[in-house]
Amino acid sequence: MRDEVLTDEALDRLLVEYMPKANMLIEQLEEERDKNLEPHVFSRRYRKNMKRIIKEYTRTPFQNKLARLGRYAATILLIFILTNGVLIATAEGYRERVFNAITCIYEKFTSIIIDVDEPIDTKNTEIEFIEPSYIPDGYKMIDSAQTDVTRVIKYMDKNNNTIVLKQGVITGGELRIDTEGATIEEIDINDQTIKYFINKELFNGYWNDDKYQYLVNVEVSFEEFMKILEGIIKK
Repeated sequence: MRDEVLTDEALDRLLVEYMPKANMLIEQLEEERDKNLEPHVFSRRYRKNMKRIIKEYTRTPFQNKLARLGRYAATILLIFILTNGVLIATAEGYRERVFNAITCIYEKFTSIIIDVDEPIDTKNTEIEFIEPSYIPDGYKMIDSAQTDVTRVIKYMDKNNNTIVLKQGVITGGELRIDTEGATIEEIDINDQTIKYFINKELFNGYWNDDKYQYLVNVEVSFEEFMKILEGIIKK
């Protein structure tokens, strides 16, 4: 599966394709609301980011016409959510800890906007940072920096080729990754979907579980890159 830059024409096609599904989801959410379930309230930062994103992708007359219609404005939002990787379940799930990750791919970078319903209490929660169980021969750890919520480990070989692993607790916000001119691919390792690409002679991979976000940058072969990922994503 490949992610591509979302153009106006592509969004028009998505609107036509996903409108029925979005309408169905709206009806389901309305039914849940009628059951007196407490609705989920997204954070102000999350709503602000969504408004900015929607504004960027409502440029054509067709899109502007839809945006003026209340129900269809909600549909546009749902379509964007459905096609950009937001983890959304049901209204019942909103009352528990909800994790939302929106991936937006632009020409020069990829933006990952994360909103967490209830951020992890890092003071009262055990934080476990990992180290890769596999590193290619010739690489040595040259730096390791850690805070309460992040850790960065850097390895280097004698030719100054590097391996960098970044791990952070999901607390919300925006992560920007340099993907200019790159094609983003996906691969599944141990039931975890990793998005990866090559840029400036570096293999890059990023993913998240329900607690942490990971970013790996390596100057190795593709085969070694896969072994490193497998050493991080353990069963």
